[in-house]
Amino acid sequence: MRISRIDQLEQYILEHKTASIDALCEEFEISKNTLRRDLEILVARGSVEKVYGGVIACESATSVPNLVAFHERAGRNAQSKQRIAALAASYVRERDIIFIDSGTTTMNIVDHLSHLATVTVITNSIQVINKAMNYPNINVIVLPGSLKRDTASLVGSSCVEYLEDYNIIRAFMACTGVSLQAGVCNASTEEYTIKKTALKKSQKHYLLADSSKFGRASLMTYGDIGQFDYILTERTPDDDFSSSCKELGCVIEIAPEL
Repeated sequence: MRISRIDQLEQYILEHKTASIDALCEEFEISKNTLRRDLEILVARGSVEKVYGGVIACESATSVPNLVAFHERAGRNAQSKQRIAALAASYVRERDIIFIDSGTTTMNIVDHLSHLATVTVITNSIQVINKAMNYPNINVIVLPGSLKRDTASLVGSSCVEYLEDYNIIRAFMACTGVSLQAGVCNASTEEYTIKKTALKKSQKHYLLADSSKFGRASLMTYGDIGQFDYILTERTPDDDFSSSCKELGCVIEIAPEL
């Protein structure tokens, strides 16, 4: 599948920082013409730059460090994350079927669903599962997979296959970074296909991103800004970003103080 190859190509370049045309053709067993078409897509994403005889990873695309352990991320911007999660929960309606992505902001949505009589949550997040144990009104459907400790999530092809069977009303998604150039990014290759499938299987898409995520890119782009109905954050992004979101039909909502 061409999209999958392009994402693998992007990952390879970002990891190696630089690569020649010949090396890429050999690595991915494709012609130079095919490679050039794929590279045009990556250049448009803003993740790679063409140079004589090859390509290099753009500095902006590698400016976000590799995936930080879950427990280290959980304490960062904690108050902002709670505000954003509370705003996200306000969109959930009785008997909704929702997907809650793994993340240190998204996991807090569970704590703000107690006002509903019943809601179904589909998730691969260990933290969401643990939190939901305290709320009998939440019906939890867990995606089957292998434990990834860095993200406190379950991953693997079985998660994707299981998720394909469900019709989701709202997907609440996390990210490592979001920018006009790179789109909506994450740093976990194992979670990449799960996130893309959640977007495909849901009617409404909500991106939860505190202000530290704006203007940043990471290893892989799992979605375009235009795919999201809402971006939920605690501070208004810059004018360029806000204007572009408006043109793309993506509404930016600012979480009120708790």
